Amino acid sequence: MKSKSSGPSKPIDDEPTNEQPDNNTLLGQILVELGYITIYQLDEALHIQRTDADGGREHKPLGQILLEMGYCGPNHLIRAIQVQVEYRNVSPAK
Repeated sequence: MKSKSSGPSKPIDDEPTNEQPDNNTLLGQILVELGYITIYQLDEALHIQRTDADGGREHKPLGQILLEMGYCGPNHLIRAIQVQVEYRNVSPAK
């Protein structure tokens, strides 16, 4: 485990953090921090999302892509969305 502390805008890695996220915490980051997906799976899903957008194809939400790829199940996705909502309710908007 890492013991050093970093500033408020710490990039995600594959270790969960104990820092309180702000209200802009992204779903993919939450899924990684909960241990439901790996950072590599997130990167792959984001790459697919960008490729689809660049190719003019229908925009798919990240959660849908992760479900279709079998990287997370519906219950994990629902829990991550719940956590995201909790973060947004706790953190004041800037």
